[in-house]
Amino acid sequence: MLAAATEGLSGPLSAVTVQKGDTLWAISRERYGDPLLYVKVFEANSGNIRDPDLIYPGQVFDLPEEPASE
Repeated sequence: MLAAATEGLSGPLSAVTVQKGDTLWAISRERYGDPLLYVKVFEANSGNIRDPDLIYPGQVFDLPEEPASE
């Protein structure tokens, strides 16, 4: 879903609006290439997410910078 929303844009995304069917797992897989980094998105938005398994369409989440390569 992120690919369609960002078509024609360059640079990293800094925020995402949740669409029906989105999960933090899928958002982090598309954003970072690693679904396990959903924790990074959750921590950056902990004030807006009570349960990482329950996110809702219309919520807007900040997407932190990609983790540094080791």
